[in-house]
Amino acid sequence: MIGTIVKKDFLTNLVSPRFVIGFVLCLVLIPFSILINISSYRERAAQSRIDRDAAEKAAAEVRVFSALRPEIVLPPEPLSVFGKGVTDQVGNRVKIWLGDKPLLAAGKTAAGDNPFLASFFSVDFVDIAAIVFSLLALIFSYDAFSREKEDGTLKLQMSYPLARSTALAGKLLGILLTLLPVIVFSFLLSGLLILFSRDISFSAGQWGRIALLFGASLVYLAVFVFIGLLVSTRSKSSVTSLVVCLFLWVLFVFIVPAVSANFAESFFGAASRDNLDRVLRDIDKERDAAISAAFKARGIPEGWSCWWCSSGDDGFMETYGNPGDEFEKFRLRASLAEPIRIDYADKKWAPEKAYLDGLARQARAAERLSFLSPTGLFRAVASAVCRTDLASHERHMDRTRQYRETFIRWLRGKEIFASYRWITPADPAAFRTEDELVEMRTGGEFKTAREYEDWAGRQADARARWTKLSKVAIPGDRPDDFPYLDISDMPRFEVREGALLSGLESSAPWLGILLVEAVLLFYIGYVAFIRYDVR
Repeated sequence: MIGTIVKKDFLTNLVSPRFVIGFVLCLVLIPFSILINISSYRERAAQSRIDRDAAEKAAAEVRVFSALRPEIVLPPEPLSVFGKGVTDQVGNRVKIWLGDKPLLAAGKTAAGDNPFLASFFSVDFVDIAAIVFSLLALIFSYDAFSREKEDGTLKLQMSYPLARSTALAGKLLGILLTLLPVIVFSFLLSGLLILFSRDISFSAGQWGRIALLFGASLVYLAVFVFIGLLVSTRSKSSVTSLVVCLFLWVLFVFIVPAVSANFAESFFGAASRDNLDRVLRDIDKERDAAISAAFKARGIPEGWSCWWCSSGDDGFMETYGNPGDEFEKFRLRASLAEPIRIDYADKKWAPEKAYLDGLARQARAAERLSFLSPTGLFRAVASAVCRTDLASHERHMDRTRQYRETFIRWLRGKEIFASYRWITPADPAAFRTEDELVEMRTGGEFKTAREYEDWAGRQADARARWTKLSKVAIPGDRPDDFPYLDISDMPRFEVREGALLSGLESSAPWLGILLVEAVLLFYIGYVAFIRYDVR
């Protein structure tokens, strides 16, 4: 008997206008979202390659270790064509500094104070599926019993020796079998578009994750089917059932997620970036004072002079053509300053981590509040499956911080902070005294630096003084006289895909809650139908 009910409902639904409309809706929206996201992925992948090549070129074209600051360029996640999540909004470039631990990735960031909240406003396959699948589930289930009650057919069915549980199971299977081809078609069409695209390819593990996403979609669909069946058993007419189902659909799919993000932003405050920057500036001043104190303790003057210099942030100093004693002063400064700089990065990390924790707490509050809706749960599970959730981004950033520690250990292993190679590629054996340099640069016209300075002090024209000192070019006075550093042994950051189930530990409870919701709704619907007045 149950087979007859399933067949009847399946065939009736299959030729109904709502099935045609739902099928066409998926035929239009699903390929559109996938094609748009494949195009977006192609652009992001191309930009990622450009950024990576530029970063590798910049790292390869340095002559001193103080200029070596690797930049990590994270490639876009292929699974983001299904669900963008948060990682599409928080940037993909991380510069490795000695004086700072990686905080937030640079690049494309969302508008607003908290980029982690951007995932609540993205539109992609997952969002379209959340909207369309839930709507179809309610459209096919809202009148499952109320319509037949109005027609009198339900009363007739119940007059036969037919258990109500059998009738309910038949209705349920008929609706699910009607919707199953729509979901299968949506995923198959998306898979075919990816297979035939030259811009993206999936590994076996990534196809496995799409299978997991398909499973989560089935559970999500079942939840809304059970909601529709429950409403249908509690409504006196199909019109009432439709109104209630549409209200619940708007509430769960649109209102709850949007209100959750706004509520979290309003009531779960996060420290502003301006406040963090002020704290970091104070720590930087403290660090600079500690470096100055270390210089003073060693009798090293604050000021310096050089023949050719280039300096910048984070201890960068590149210099050429100096007397040996000036090179030694630069070396001593670096040997004292850089360890202090690295130590203070740990001190700066405390307020930075507190700031990050505040942003993450705010985003997770929005996510937890959205769990009041099955749509919020589905999106959380889907973004974790697609590796585009907040936890995936945090894992990427943790790995960049680990790489920074590896990079610093590599530098320390070379004892580079106390080496001349930190500030110049010149061979210390070739260092000259100031008198020797003056004699060589003036072509022997002046034998000592004092002799030249006495002469220069009587010249009103600064250009004449410089011209005299630049009379003869000395090899090693400029960067072009030296090759680039050999950094073939420098540790490289590796992007790993991860195992099929890696990173899903945090989302497993949310899928569990979705399953519990489905079972609970089915049970409540079952009890309601057992007590349903079919007259």
